[in-house]
Amino acid sequence: MSIHIEKLNYVYQSGTPFSHRALTDVSLDIADNTYTAIIGHTGSGKSTLLQHLNGLLKPTSGSLTVENNKITAETKNKELNDLRRHVGFVFQFPEAQLFEETVLKDIAFAPKNFGKSDEEAEQIAVKMAKLVGLPDSVLQKSPFELSGGQMRRVAIAGVLAMEPQILVLDEPTAGLDPKGRLEMMEMFDRLHKEQHLTIILVTHQMNDVANYADHVIVMEKGRVIADSQPAEIFSDPEWLKAHHLGLPQTTAFAAKLQQQGVPFKTLPLTEAQLAAQLADMMNEQGGGLRG
Repeated sequence: MSIHIEKLNYVYQSGTPFSHRALTDVSLDIADNTYTAIIGHTGSGKSTLLQHLNGLLKPTSGSLTVENNKITAETKNKELNDLRRHVGFVFQFPEAQLFEETVLKDIAFAPKNFGKSDEEAEQIAVKMAKLVGLPDSVLQKSPFELSGGQMRRVAIAGVLAMEPQILVLDEPTAGLDPKGRLEMMEMFDRLHKEQHLTIILVTHQMNDVANYADHVIVMEKGRVIADSQPAEIFSDPEWLKAHHLGLPQTTAFAAKLQQQGVPFKTLPLTEAQLAAQLADMMNEQGGGLRG
């Protein structure tokens, strides 16, 4: 399910002395079954853009089209339900939205709300709990008895229970330790590959962009300033620095090696790419690296 955004503008408190333009002439396309990362420093408009993707906000002008659902300033709120069934939204700290007495009921809430019978909703809930790695033993427990990581998985399962085709993630690993963050990102990658979900991720973690995304959008002051593949976005460290963005750790290490004369063909994004390029150089030069 693709997304097309055309000249989208959004002004908070439009028509008042407190109006603030958050998005300016944003135009972009996100293809079906891609993994898109949206990056930019704080205040660049990333989260405001995300909230348009499932109708939490409507454009002040311009439009957003998801498959056959076109959203403009004139779109009525009741017309947004179909969009919200296609686009699941995982907020920062989604576990704060848990409220039911059991894990099963919490996950089943959304499909019930969209018209599924109790039996159908519970079948979907069991399936989604397994999909996010929750054991059957927690289904009848209160979600508030679980660990923080498990609570987050319950919240994500609740979003997946709507059976969306697009999953929008706003800093989904915030507050998790490194192990929990890695497990969460691997889970999203598995959902993308096995369930063919289109993933849209807002993150400050450049390693996650390098390891998982195949499409990157860079925002600044409410505008899109770059729209390309990760290799191209991270190929110019000076440009990134000028726009207050960092490099993935592997790319930063490779850039330092390059300054010392190591002739990378392109700056590697991941450890595997770095190892492969170094191995090729050693083979070409008979076992030694020379500047």
